[in-house]
Amino acid sequence: MTEPLLTTADLTADPSVPLWAREAHRQYREVILNPAFPCYFGTKAEEQGHMRFCLEDSTQPDRLAEGLTSFVRFSRDHPRRRHVLIALFPDRDVSFDAAEHRFWSVLQWLHDHDPSPWPAEIPTDPESPEWEFCFAGDPMFAFPCIPGYQKRTSRRMGDYFIMCFQPRRIFFGVDRAAPGGERIRQDIYGRVRAWDGITPHPSLVNLAYGDPQMREWKQYVLPDHNGPLGSSCPVKTHDTPSAAASMEATADGSRRKGT
Repeated sequence: MTEPLLTTADLTADPSVPLWAREAHRQYREVILNPAFPCYFGTKAEEQGHMRFCLEDSTQPDRLAEGLTSFVRFSRDHPRRRHVLIALFPDRDVSFDAAEHRFWSVLQWLHDHDPSPWPAEIPTDPESPEWEFCFAGDPMFAFPCIPGYQKRTSRRMGDYFIMCFQPRRIFFGVDRAAPGGERIRQDIYGRVRAWDGITPHPSLVNLAYGDPQMREWKQYVLPDHNGPLGSSCPVKTHDTPSAAASMEATADGSRRKGT
């Protein structure tokens, strides 16, 4: 595979796709295309071919960084479509704790190697209710799908570890301030109650982005119980590119110029 950003057609038709990726993608589709799956927006996006995928089999997620950069540009070009980036990993049947650590480690690596400055309108302090993860200048909701979930199965998409990136722009119409937004939210939570072996976590149901008590990072990795969430965000964010990211951006620019 040479392209970092893939479609379902690529993953099903290209013979160069690794077997583990084919199986991870098949299991993902089996879940998300189930008519009872709680997030019907995700089901419709997959049916309409709006999902994009990235394969990452390295401990340093260079390919994911490349794919996410391409995805941000792609999403900005189609702001009224609910595009989501699904990163597939070969990690299979990993424990919940191992998958959680992997997720936060990947987010930190992406942030540390992001050559774009942090958006000025998004606070860098995760304890701000307006904070959210950003990459390539785009705010987004990130979360893992973990094979180790036993109850919260709406966040388990098969036996493989997956990371999902949802640009903030795709949530048009579902915010509490939008007409009908709260009704849509409650409808989805009702479907979650029917699908999962546990009720939705109170941090999802009772709070929305921008609420004074909201801490978005706490919603990224939900535990398999409805007890208290973590007390501090594992990702440390800053508003300027790191030295490593700046060096990589310079090197990438030189490669493009052929120097």
